Amino acid sequence: MEALLNSMRRLLRQGSMEKSIAVAGSRVVEGHDDYWALRRLGCSLAPVSEGAREEGPVPLDALGFYDNVKAPELRVYRDVVELLTADRPTPLVMIKGDWGKGVRVWAKLEWYNPLSLSIKDRTAFSILSEALAGGQGAKAVYEVSSSNTGVALAALSAAMGLRARIYVPTTAEGFGPAMLKILGAEVVTRGSSTVEALPSAMKEAEVDGAIMPNQFTNIANPLVHVAATAKEIEAQANFLGLKLRGVAASMGTGGHAAGISFYFKNRRPDVRVIGVQPAEGSHIPGIRRQDISKWWPFPERPDVIVDVTEEEAMETAISVARSNGLLFGVSGGAALAGLLKISGVEEGDYIVVVPDHGIKYLERYLAELERSVSSP
Repeated sequence: MEALLNSMRRLLRQGSMEKSIAVAGSRVVEGHDDYWALRRLGCSLAPVSEGAREEGPVPLDALGFYDNVKAPELRVYRDVVELLTADRPTPLVMIKGDWGKGVRVWAKLEWYNPLSLSIKDRTAFSILSEALAGGQGAKAVYEVSSSNTGVALAALSAAMGLRARIYVPTTAEGFGPAMLKILGAEVVTRGSSTVEALPSAMKEAEVDGAIMPNQFTNIANPLVHVAATAKEIEAQANFLGLKLRGVAASMGTGGHAAGISFYFKNRRPDVRVIGVQPAEGSHIPGIRRQDISKWWPFPERPDVIVDVTEEEAMETAISVARSNGLLFGVSGGAALAGLLKISGVEEGDYIVVVPDHGIKYLERYLAELERSVSSP
């Protein structure tokens, strides 16, 4: 894994392949790490030579680096899996607001993912595909999830003819358990958090011979955000000619924040990555406080981690809804609130990753409105 990550780092930093991959027929004989790095980065082509590696840089752009983040023009797909993987990129929209002189804020709307209406479609497809490619031959998928990842896995299981069992903590929002049942998944309510439910769920998956992707430690989780989410952000920023200064991302499993950090630290180190977590004592759906010592197994980290309260997250999301007509999910509100709390915001463009839509959290928002009205 370390050799693969090093190859990915080198390719992102150089922007090109310096040597071809040596093959004998259809078999790779030299340059395995570069071959897998190109695949992990979403390239559709690889430079090859028969027998030995040849010198000569080949730009990543010439290897289809951006092919996986460009949708077909008329957006017609043969099945749900193709819809999920090819309908890219998710939209980027500028958000009106008083952000400071010369500062522009853009929202990357991940609720345009079709299954869970969230960024977790990316994670679910990546970790499930990885498990199936391992040749386990299992017919069932078990996972622990408070909402969106479980919904995405249940939807993919339905599309692929698999049986899904999702372990849901007692604190889960109504959207998740309801969607899981409608999709035909078996719902097991266990523990007050996903972390608490994980050990017993893993044991049951092992006994039953089920796939247990485990989004919390599966390296396919952050790597899909290197190959897709972060790359989309860069491609969209380049298309618009943005003066990209920073990207703000909330942290649950840490998957998309980690993938975005890995990508930009190696390809665009001038871009600041802002990680956002709940403040002590706050509960924000979909994100949690981080133990940075147990971060994903690579050193790329957000430049700063900002604490945000639940009230700050919801107030920010409601403010955007009333000024722009878009209601972010609470974690998206947190990401924007976190961006607004950091110091040293320079003139330029900032992108906020919005994991899902606020329609899932209407009761929370209404309660926040009532609380703010009744507060002295």
